[in-house]
Amino acid sequence: MIDDLVKSLGRTYPEMVASGLYLPGGPPIGMFDDSDTLSMMTTPGVELGFWANNKRFEKFFISLLESFEGESLYKGTLPYELKSYMNQGWIISKFGIPLESRAPFKVPVLGMTGGHDIYRLPGMLKNTKVVFKYNLEMEVEMVVFRLNKVSHA
Repeated sequence: MIDDLVKSLGRTYPEMVASGLYLPGGPPIGMFDDSDTLSMMTTPGVELGFWANNKRFEKFFISLLESFEGESLYKGTLPYELKSYMNQGWIISKFGIPLESRAPFKVPVLGMTGGHDIYRLPGMLKNTKVVFKYNLEMEVEMVVFRLNKVSHA
């Protein structure tokens, strides 16, 4: 399922449904009536993000470790030889130096985060990147697959 979602980045929600992609929990909705982005959960731990204007599928989040109590986690298999438990050392040993990196930083209200690394993995479409978001122990808390160019900042 995750590989099908990666390959669907850039398509619209109606195109995804018309192609036969099974998307339970849809259609995507906004947090507010005038939201620029729409989202939907397809399975525990997987959230899809769309641009509201055209329902273009631009990114999705896979939660592997709890960042807050009660968060649903993804328990399925991952493509690109990714594992359900990874840390920064493993990521770098597997994929080399990241395209971009951000050191741990403080997020208002939430506190410290472990930062992130951005890659384009072997076999991945050129218009797509993957972001590994880390907790303070530098374990991969979330994997985000996203288009290189999104409709918004």
